[in-house]
Amino acid sequence: MCCFYNTDTNEYRFQAAETTRHDLTSVFKNHKIDLIVMEACGPSGWISDLCQEFGLKTLVCSTNDAAWLWKNVKRKTDKDDSLKLARMAMMGQLTPVHVPKHQVREHRALIKYRKTIVGRLNRTKNLIRAGLPTTALKSIKASAPGAPVENSSTRIESRSPNALWRNCGEASSISS
Repeated sequence: MCCFYNTDTNEYRFQAAETTRHDLTSVFKNHKIDLIVMEACGPSGWISDLCQEFGLKTLVCSTNDAAWLWKNVKRKTDKDDSLKLARMAMMGQLTPVHVPKHQVREHRALIKYRKTIVGRLNRTKNLIRAGLPTTALKSIKASAPGAPVENSSTRIESRSPNALWRNCGEASSISS
């Protein structure tokens, strides 16, 4: 929700706009804007980048201040939020937050995505391990190529898969 607030006359009007580059670009082109004020949220980074492309002054504010406590408010809507932002910006009561550069935000997003993938991988491994009995898990580890196999009478040293295959072939030729 966009709130166009005139600080001289205290008049305001609202305009609904989707949070897309196209819609916000048309809002920035079609209106005379002195200051863009927004809450710190997910899209605030790219919106502030877009504002800088248009040469607009931006203020991304923290919503953790005491002024943002909504415990005494019965109605909370996007219109109410945008009007409150405009009025608080006019009075200088907003605490600005730092918006990292585009490259830093991209790098952080990649790290977050990597952590998500690693978490999925670990959950999958744990599901597989939970579904296997412990004896089956031990036999799978023991039969892995290069893993030492212990027998009650002899100990077979680890070999490459090709060496094991050749030994299997020799054993079958001897027995036939």
